[in-house]
Formats: sequence, C-alpha cells, structure tokens
Amino acid sequence: MADLYEIACSYPKVRDHLKENPQDKALIHKHIDEIKGAYSTSVLSVMEKFMDKTFVKLYDGFNLHLPENFDLRETLEKYHVVLCPNHQSHADYIALQYIFFKRFKIPVYIAAGINLNIFPIGDIFKKCGAFFIRRKFDEQTYKIAFQGYIYYLLKTDKVVEFFFEGGRTRTGKLLSPKFGLFSMILDAHATFGEGKKPLMFIPVSIAHEMIPEERAHAKELSGGQKKKEKPTQLLKLFTLFNKKLGTVHVTFSPGVVVEENFECLKTKTQELAFEIFRGVGHGMPITPSSLLSLILLDEPSGALTWKQIMNRAKDVRDYCHYMGIPLTDSLAGENWEPTLKVAMDMFLNNKKVELIKREKLNQVFYSIQEESRVNLLYHKNMILHHFLVPGVMNATWFNIFNGTIKTPSELRRFLLIKRKELKYEFYLPRTSEMISEGIRVVEYALGRKLDNIDSILDLPMDDLYKVASKVRRFSTALSYIYEAYYIAAITVNYLVNEKFNVDKFLQVSAELFQMEKDHGRIVKYTESYTVPKMKATISYLENLEIIKIDDQGIIEVVEPDKVGYLIEKFARDVNDQVSINLKFSYENS
Repeated sequence: MADLYEIACSYPKVRDHLKENPQDKALIHKHIDEIKGAYSTSVLSVMEKFMDKTFVKLYDGFNLHLPENFDLRETLEKYHVVLCPNHQSHADYIALQYIFFKRFKIPVYIAAGINLNIFPIGDIFKKCGAFFIRRKFDEQTYKIAFQGYIYYLLKTDKVVEFFFEGGRTRTGKLLSPKFGLFSMILDAHATFGEGKKPLMFIPVSIAHEMIPEERAHAKELSGGQKKKEKPTQLLKLFTLFNKKLGTVHVTFSPGVVVEENFECLKTKTQELAFEIFRGVGHGMPITPSSLLSLILLDEPSGALTWKQIMNRAKDVRDYCHYMGIPLTDSLAGENWEPTLKVAMDMFLNNKKVELIKREKLNQVFYSIQEESRVNLLYHKNMILHHFLVPGVMNATWFNIFNGTIKTPSELRRFLLIKRKELKYEFYLPRTSEMISEGIRVVEYALGRKLDNIDSILDLPMDDLYKVASKVRRFSTALSYIYEAYYIAAITVNYLVNEKFNVDKFLQVSAELFQMEKDHGRIVKYTESYTVPKMKATISYLENLEIIKIDDQGIIEVVEPDKVGYLIEKFARDVNDQVSINLKFSYENS
C-alpha cells in the first residue's frame, strides 16, 4: 500500500496541504483507508462463479452492446478510461462488475456511496473494486484525501467507474448529472503535464427489465420515507428466486475524449457532464418490458387484446428503426413477437398485469393492476425521453387542426411553450434540435423530405391526417404529466388566499387528486400523482412567477389571475391528447 499513499499524497493539493500541515499526514492516510478499494482477483473470481450460478436464477441473462470495433485493451493503451453509467438499482454494482469482469477480465474501480460500506457486504464490495465516497465533503482533509485517491487511480491506469447521477433514480427518468467526480477527475488529469494520455469518458446505459427495489420505490413515490440501506436489504438481491427479473441490457456509447487544456474547470465540467448525460440517454434501449409499459399505460380505456398490443408495438418499432432509437436485439430482429410475450408472462407472474376474459366476446384482455401502475411507470419513464418530440407533435397537430396555430410564429411559440412545460421533467434537446426532430417526425409520416418546420402549415388536409395517424401512438404518452400540472393548478387555486409550505401543498394536492380521479372527468391515470412529480410542478409554477418561495420555504401565490388560465389550459391539453388518439385509431382499439 506504500505506493497508494505515496502517489495519493503527491497530488499537488495534498502535497501543498501537508507542507503546511504535516501533522495531518496520519489523518489523510486514515481517510484513504476509508475510501480505498481493496481489489482482489481471487475474491472476484469466487464471486464470478457464485454469480454464474445465481445470476441465471434471477435473470434471463445480460446483453452487452459495444461500439463498432471497440477494443478495450487497445483503448486503455491510448486513454485513461472512465465509465459513466446511469443508476437504477443496487444490483447495478454487482451486475456491471460481473458483466465487465466476465467479458474483459479487467478490474474496474467503482465509486459507491459510503452507505453501502456496511458489514458484511461492504468488505465484499471493496474486494470487488468498490471505493467509498461520503455524501458530504464537509471536512477539508477528507476532500483532498479523496482527490488524492482519484489522482492515484488515474496515475496507475485503473479503469474508474461512477454513477453520474449520484444516486438511484426512483422514477425511471435519468437524473441530472452531479458534477463533483467529473470535476475531480478533470482536475487530477490536468496535473499530469506534457505527454499525458487523454481522458476518455464512456457513457454506459443500463436498463433492467425489472428492478428488485421496485416496491420500495413505489412507496417512496407515494410519499413514504426513504429507508436507510441495511445488509438485509442488499442481500435480498440474492433471495428473489421466486421472481424473474428479465434481462439486464448494458450499452457502451462512443467515448467522449478530453485531451486539450481548458481554461475554466467549472465550464468544462458542466459541458462534459451533460454530454455524458445525453450519451447515456441516446444509448438507452427500448426493452420488451419498457415497450409493454409504454403501450399499456397509455391506453385510456385501460385494457388491450394481444392483437392490439402487437399492432401498437409494431408502430413503435417502426418509428424507432426510422429515428435510430436503439432497440434490444430481441426487439430489433424480425422474430420479435416471442420476446414481447416473455415480458408479458413476467408481468403476469409478478402480478403486475392481469388477464380479463370476455367469454361472450371470445377475447382475452390484458390490464395493469391498478396498484402496479406506478411500478410500470418506472419502465415507461426509462424510455419516454425518446418519444417526447412525437408526443409534442401530436399536441401541435391538434392545434393546427382546430385552427389555434395558423402562422409560423404561432407554431414556434407553441413548441417553445411545450418545451418549457417539459424542462422540469426531462433534460431536453436544444430548441433547434427539437425542431429538427419534429421535422423528421413529419417526414417519417409522409415518406418525403420537408424544407423546414414552416412548410408543415402548408400541408394539404390529407397529409395532416396522415401525420396525425402516425403520431397517435404517442398521443397519451405525456398525459400523466399534464394531469399532474392540472392537479398542481387546482391545488394552488385552493390555497390562493393563504401561505403554505411544500408539505401542505402535497397534502392538499393528494386529496384533490383523489377527488378528481374518482370524478374521472379529466384525471384518469393513477400514476399522475407521485411526490417527485408534484414537487416538479412547484418548480414549474415558480418559474412562471405564479408562486413565490421565500428563504424559509414558504410559498405564496402572487399571480392568482393566471391560475384559472392554467387550469383550463391543462384540462384542455389532457382532453385534446385523448381525443386525437381516439379520432385516429383505425385498428381494433
């Protein structure tokens, strides 16, 4: 371990600190001992054999997709490699290390939260390559010790991996990137001097067909408190043999290379972090379970036959092929129907979906169990960012049909408004990129090229109907979001004459949501109300300057006149989406 301490303490920030504070040397060594991974090939080999036996009981297998002509050993000779995956489950630590070691036989050093350093699992994680990071860097000696350890990992050519979101997503959506480790790695690499190997950050998209923690996530979305991790929780990953978790899909996107010197570390960090974020999003595959979730959750009537499901799945597949959206191998090939059936069987076995037999009609319908809608929403949210633009184009079409949008300026203004509504839900493409993708959506529907977005308004009625029939598949994809905004608006209207905090907002909104859901006039989706979703609506209303939040978190309605407009607007948005879906459904739906 002498090399570890020596190299870590040679990092300029550590070295300079020790010159002035030599008495801190033992403390910094102690911090390094807390942080460091204790990689053991023999332990990981034992774990590999253990996983060979248990993995097949938990999962149907794993799919690893690599960029064309990707050679890891050749890449490691040219670059310092940093893997940046998204984070869905505690199983990610185990699955990623298992897949990576089995495929490449190269150790990976994975940043893990200090909360996972608990007996006995923490010691096993360390020997499998995990190094631990505190939630807060509120002690200066700890911070520089951690930076020194990152410097050591890069200096000794270790493959480093960290979850760029900082924690597990509870909703299935990608979380905004945390900048800390990006900044530390860039800063450490900048001290290497002339002739250094460039850095390569590789976006890694991981998609589970089912996550072990889905029940706990559903409780948290409903307002339950996040539970502190315990050894028994982590060990449950190996005790779910009565369930099948499907396949784990891991996709390496092309690496982002940082070789030039940069003037501003903060600016470079943010640019890099969001480039990785976009890379992970682009690489996120449409899985059988996420495709089924998208189709089943977006059906206003609530139940579908297998023929209807297959017809809708075909439409989504065709769109993905045209737009270059990744599909799992099992869905991308010609013989894709059986894999969807396997995913449906998994939902049936795990009691997420039920069969409803209509003997008089001689038909069988598939319907989501009401209490499982939030579980399936997780899988839908994993891929929803791929379909935001066609969802927006659907709303655009309805407003062209009814005459609300008549001019190019009105069209652009409408698209900008829609983008603003969704910015608190997803990290969106730039406005220009969104318009370009909108043009491609229309070109996909018409089978020919368009000059620009303005030419949409010159299309004859037959072409408008043709496009509407194509985008209808995504007509209700965003309905649960707009229903949540509607609930937020009526909640603020209810609280308009008083000051309130977030807890009061959540309490009143939950009650109003249930009343509206029971009424069924506008709110139809159970998954429209989740705590993260409702908190996001607060940010949206604050941005519109309808509410104001002071330093103590007290909320006040400052533009009450605008609230009524929002209520009408979102009620209309929800109803328009359902209307156009029903209007252009030409199959048995």
